[in-house]
Amino acid sequence: MSNKIPIIFSKHYDITLLGLQRLHPFDSEKYGRVYRYLVNKVGVDKDCFYIPEIVSEKELLSVHTKEYLSSLNHSINIASIAELMMISLVPNFVLQGRVLKPMKYATGGTILGCQLAMEYGWAINLSGGYHHAKSESGGGFCFFADIPIAVYKLFKENPELSIMIVDFDAHQGNGYASIFRDDTRIHVFDVYNEEIYPYDVETKRYIEFEYPVKSYIEDRKYLSLLEGELGGAMVKSKPNLIVYNAGTDVLRGDPLGCMSISGDGIVKRDEIVFRNALNNKIPIVMVLSGGYTKKSAAIIGRSIENILKNVLSIGL
Repeated sequence: MSNKIPIIFSKHYDITLLGLQRLHPFDSEKYGRVYRYLVNKVGVDKDCFYIPEIVSEKELLSVHTKEYLSSLNHSINIASIAELMMISLVPNFVLQGRVLKPMKYATGGTILGCQLAMEYGWAINLSGGYHHAKSESGGGFCFFADIPIAVYKLFKENPELSIMIVDFDAHQGNGYASIFRDDTRIHVFDVYNEEIYPYDVETKRYIEFEYPVKSYIEDRKYLSLLEGELGGAMVKSKPNLIVYNAGTDVLRGDPLGCMSISGDGIVKRDEIVFRNALNNKIPIVMVLSGGYTKKSAAIIGRSIENILKNVLSIGL
């Protein structure tokens, strides 16, 4: 392959912190693993990837308060959001470089992904999906609200756009729901495990298409729900862009998602989303979101391979 394709990756995406990241269930190095899968097993040339710029302070302030961003200058606050209190003892400048910098690049990747999707009809950011971050707070390992930041940048150029967020991470997408609130340009389709974090009753009212499910739901019921409801929601919403939060924490055995979807089920799920978007001629950008086992990266790689070859029919 010689031409670029709209898949976004930065060498800065992986989060490494002197080995301390291994104490957290989140695989903070899955981004590089997915990239290497696509290069080594799928045959995507390294020069084909788009490289994002780091999100600017001005872009962060389009969504987040100054007070919240300033609070990240204290290690204890970073540790609390990361849910790894041990790192509260690490100097803040180290955490800025090893934890926040990768997430700032990932946010830049989501911004770029939205722009590329509008141009190419699709895009995939090999990170992002920080759907618990609110304007004035972070949580659940989410520091920056990358989806709202990217969407608001699109709105600056075209305020009449309609955006649909399809969120299949195991957890409720409460961050962007809080930020967008009653913005009628935003349509949220969220399938999540209602028996786990974040239990955010306040933001549930902003989910237009809400499908809370029980723990340990399996492939047949899960995929039947998606196939039965998603296409109709897209037709009803008529969005100009779909932002797809493709969390792999729905995987059977994931310690935080508490669902029982197989690897093949995740591959099929992602195919359903992309096919519905393409059939309705809606541009789509995919972000990776949660996924807390070492198995996630290979499943994401397989899924993207399937999308490229069997949905988009891109020759590799």
